[in-house]
Amino acid sequence: MSAKPTALFSTPKKAAHPKIFSSGLHLAVRPFCIATDLPILFKWMSQEYAGPLLARSHPPQELEESYAIMIESDFAQPFMGLVNDTPLCQMDIYRMQQDVLSLSYPARPGDYGLQLIVAPLTVQDNMLLLIRACLEHFFSFPEVGRIIVNIENGNEYNRQLFKKVGFRSLYNIQTTYRTSSLYGCTASHFKEALSF
Repeated sequence: MSAKPTALFSTPKKAAHPKIFSSGLHLAVRPFCIATDLPILFKWMSQEYAGPLLARSHPPQELEESYAIMIESDFAQPFMGLVNDTPLCQMDIYRMQQDVLSLSYPARPGDYGLQLIVAPLTVQDNMLLLIRACLEHFFSFPEVGRIIVNIENGNEYNRQLFKKVGFRSLYNIQTTYRTSSLYGCTASHFKEALSF
């Protein structure tokens, strides 16, 4: 049974909350476009994870189909994060109660998962600003009560990055393929982190 669409998943397909900082950085979050963003994402994945992807010159059909299904869904949406109009990360936001991770912790109705794929060699300070812009955008929707990230144990980069924007450790979980920690951030945690 399909859940009722939320405002977050029915927003116009345009850049959200563009920001310009005194440093001259222009940040934007926009919906994922299969035609332009899938080749970029595939390149990042090939560089970062290598393996069988290196033998392919273009994204596999299954990857395109996955994003097409997500774009049409009422429980998940992909976005791109840009700094100075250059894509630096791809993010998925989705209802946690409809994700398999909800079996590992007591998911709440307002919990939304956030998953990032970061471009190789991205500067952490730029990612920090971009994640702040993303959180500001996502917390502007009243249905978003808490954003959850799943950080693999040993990934100190992501753990520190998310803690800087207000995420707090919630649960340690064990899946069939890894041990990780769920971190959560509410709008008040986010605002508190901004004041430091």
